[in-house]
Amino acid sequence: MRQQRLRLGLTLNQVVAKCAEEGVQVHNSQLSRIERGQATPRPRLRASLARVLGLDAMELDAPQSGATP
Repeated sequence: MRQQRLRLGLTLNQVVAKCAEEGVQVHNSQLSRIERGQATPRPRLRASLARVLGLDAMELDAPQSGATP
């Protein structure tokens, strides 16, 4: 999710604003936790993030890259 957000040139605050435009409230700290794999978005937020970031909602459930085993 983070890679796609950065690819689109969006900040966490911009994603928060775009989700809010869709009527989904989320704080940037929550998005940060989701990006780090420390939290899982609820279905409504998952759908909003997928639309905002141009991802399939199922991709948001995939393990986050960047962590090495």
